Amino acid sequence: MPGTVAKGNRLQVIARKLLEADGYVVHTAVRSSQRVGPPWKPFWISQTTDIFNAFDLIATRMDPPRSLRFIQVTVKGNVSERVKKVDPVPINPAVASVEIWAYVGGQKRLDRRYKDRKVWLPRNYFQLYFKERNWEPDAMDRQAVRESSAPKVESTPIPEEPAVAVVRPRQKIKKA
Repeated sequence: MPGTVAKGNRLQVIARKLLEADGYVVHTAVRSSQRVGPPWKPFWISQTTDIFNAFDLIATRMDPPRSLRFIQVTVKGNVSERVKKVDPVPINPAVASVEIWAYVGGQKRLDRRYKDRKVWLPRNYFQLYFKERNWEPDAMDRQAVRESSAPKVESTPIPEEPAVAVVRPRQKIKKA
């Protein structure tokens, strides 16, 4: 579905692209503009109306086992708030899955728990939480975010001459 992946915030767009690449047809929550403020100085805000006041995306495809998926997209720090928002919505687990996709991003960094070796913390993925598993995270339920599809330009390294360090002895400043 060309032209439809630009709806929603940045994380919703990334999640939508991942689902569409996997063969799903995805519906995004509708964004609407609203005029707020006093009549003499109004301003416009863009607001998202969630699906059932809880979900950002609905995905479906003809292939089983998951024919319908209700997805809330968030960052890792807001998962407990999203569970409170999504949990009360009555959806039959036999018909559809209820999921929270928590984005784990940031810069690559070392895991400080290991003193004797360098272990890098994984970054740039969605951790999937499922209602049918009582919102317990599993390291196997991770959806890697692919890097941008822009072609990488490789440049040939220019040989550099070794830098020569010039060291002068320290001089005292003479006071007049």
